[in-house]
Amino acid sequence: MIVWHGLVNAFVTPPGLFLLPMAAGLVLIVARKHKVGTAITTLSWAGLVVMSLPAVSSALARSWESDPALHRPLPIGPRAIVVLAAGRYHDAPEYGGRTTVGIDTLARLAYAARLFRETRLPILASGGAPLKGTPAALLMRRVLKHDFATPVEWVEASSKTTAQNAEYSWAILHSQKIHTIFLVTQAWHMPRAVALFRRAGFKVVPAPTDFVTRSRRDATILAYLPNAHALALTAVIFHEMIGLAWVRATTSLPAPLAHLISHG
Repeated sequence: MIVWHGLVNAFVTPPGLFLLPMAAGLVLIVARKHKVGTAITTLSWAGLVVMSLPAVSSALARSWESDPALHRPLPIGPRAIVVLAAGRYHDAPEYGGRTTVGIDTLARLAYAARLFRETRLPILASGGAPLKGTPAALLMRRVLKHDFATPVEWVEASSKTTAQNAEYSWAILHSQKIHTIFLVTQAWHMPRAVALFRRAGFKVVPAPTDFVTRSRRDATILAYLPNAHALALTAVIFHEMIGLAWVRATTSLPAPLAHLISHG
């Protein structure tokens, strides 16, 4: 399922979204259909350049990071902190060749640890091993314990997608009669994560971290020069937009069919 999702994602988000039609345009040019081929190639190239502009990627991210950062005093009501896994850092030489959490997961863990210090609410770490290996939640527990001196009360180590994060976390916390949570993830991931956790049954208080739209870079001439970082950010936002649209579409389906689709 994860490999299939990755293949689909490669062609519906930049740069694949533009490279595939660009290649088709070049094939048409070689086949002597110059006008159509040139038009497709030019439009694809232009789209790729536009999506690589910091001014464009920042505008997309700013519109997407809709959940504001938590303000103090913190909301009263949540009874647990749920922190979601992201990528991992494989065979890290500075950690003795062990696999540990990636930079996105680390940002989430740092904020979850801060919330724990402020609230003393128990933490659930959620994340499995989509491509095998050690489940992400176990890596997260180790990092929280050893690097942040923060305990993890529950580990959900079976999920492979955000939808499964929500469903399996609900199974654990519902048994503890916990239904209201702080949900910790990147600001750009929060809209989709909130939708899925609410669909699972939770009352969610978003606790976003690692906002990408606070830089003043897009106020300079550099905002109109294409770069790889901006293209990567655009790809992330496209992925999240498509993912949330899919969540909303499957929500209207009968529960058994929605479950089948979510679990591949």
